[in-house]
Amino acid sequence: MIKYLAISEERFKEIQQHTETDTQLQKLKQVIQSGWPHIKSDVSHDIHIYFDIRDELTVQNELIFKGERVIIPKTLRSDMIRRIHSSHIGVEGCLRRARESLYWPGLNSEVKISFLRCETCRTPFKTTGKVGIDLMTFETRNYLITVDYFSNFWEIDYLENTLATTVIHKLRAQFARYGIPDTCFSDNGPQFNCAEFMNFAKEWDFSHETSSPYYPQRNGKVEHAVQTAKSLMRKGKYAQSYPFLAILDFRNTPTQGFETSPAQRLMNRRTKTLIPTKEKHSGEIGDNYLKRAKTTKQVKNSNEFEDDKQFDHVEQQENCNNNTIPHQNPQQNTLDNNTTLRTRSGRQIKRPSKFNDFVN
Repeated sequence: MIKYLAISEERFKEIQQHTETDTQLQKLKQVIQSGWPHIKSDVSHDIHIYFDIRDELTVQNELIFKGERVIIPKTLRSDMIRRIHSSHIGVEGCLRRARESLYWPGLNSEVKISFLRCETCRTPFKTTGKVGIDLMTFETRNYLITVDYFSNFWEIDYLENTLATTVIHKLRAQFARYGIPDTCFSDNGPQFNCAEFMNFAKEWDFSHETSSPYYPQRNGKVEHAVQTAKSLMRKGKYAQSYPFLAILDFRNTPTQGFETSPAQRLMNRRTKTLIPTKEKHSGEIGDNYLKRAKTTKQVKNSNEFEDDKQFDHVEQQENCNNNTIPHQNPQQNTLDNNTTLRTRSGRQIKRPSKFNDFVN
């Protein structure tokens, strides 16, 4: 049995050592080698749980096996759960991996609990679940950029003007093409922070979230897309060509660190370019991409405001410098982790979660 285990010598010895120090497994090993009693009540209470599978248990090289699966001592089980769950392949995938070679009582339940506690695994993997939108200017011309958070696929539309009506008209076309998102994220520009856009969100049944004014970091996905779009447009101008082929190539270029492109993740296929490519459907590439992306994402500056009470006096850091301005904290919005502040002049603003606050 040992020779069929795909395990390093170091790991094998580690399991051996922990098995030797596990009181329960040592009792179990003794019973296996000496023979099981005929009735369960004659078995030590510590190993009652193994009685019903006693015919499947064997001892080899100081390890205990249930069939072809090695029984892991208690001190190594949490580490094994972490290893099983590390690829975030879903609860059924993790269970299949575990059942191939590992066993201990309650293994299935522990794998499921690990899955339920994992933010990555609980993420609803779906395209157009959330989009970010923003305006950009290139050579005096205004554009609307729309980014799908799931795939990093973005669209760019020329705007004749920056009125809310024009922006909404472009978004209607985008949503008709790719589907209505669950959430649309933007800054607090006048095109978005107005009654007309609120009515549009209600009519088309999506949630509209906004970032704090003057702090675009929370809309970093869109900011990155804006930089990429401007770069492609600038290079197209220098090459005296339209940027559309460059945008097409970008959409079909695999994202760094992943095997799939934005087009593949959004459409589940490659789109035709000037470079011959083999047509291949992507299957579950979208799910796998987002799971990997979530595992590499670092949560930064997630300050909680549980210590700030209503009408506390706080100080807010101004934009990019270290100056602070006294404010009152009239209310708190826990849904988007922003706190609404009121200045001494009576103006209300949002404070983003990344800035520290100090209660006077």
